[in-house]
Amino acid sequence: MRNLWMRYAWLRYGLCLWVVLGLLPAAATANRADEPKKAPAVEGEYDMEITVTGAGIFPVELKVMRDEQGKLTCESKDQIGVSITGITVDDDGQVTLTGNYQGMEFEFKGKLEGDTMKGEFDISGYAGTWVATRRKPSKE
Repeated sequence: MRNLWMRYAWLRYGLCLWVVLGLLPAAATANRADEPKKAPAVEGEYDMEITVTGAGIFPVELKVMRDEQGKLTCESKDQIGVSITGITVDDDGQVTLTGNYQGMEFEFKGKLEGDTMKGEFDISGYAGTWVATRRKPSKE
């Protein structure tokens, strides 16, 4: 009888070991899913075009950098008075540029894909698209 109980005990231990080893890959995958995504790098200089429906295409030079606290900031140069001063990028690459034009606050929402940010806007009767392409570093 004791021999029979020993067999059952080994069978139980073997079954438990089999279940635990079977669950290890699932636990490792679940652990990786909990790791926070890192927001894509967006710093650099961009050539941007704002296309306003019915009014034309307006070029903008955009510079994205981080301040001492690690917060993203922007500077822009153009010929029509658009001032882009802020940018946020989430872990999925969703971008929001903020600024003003002749005292009117605006947000340009879009998506970062590699070296390009692009999106659409509709602000106080002005609608269109925007695209900003990161400049390649010059080889000097």
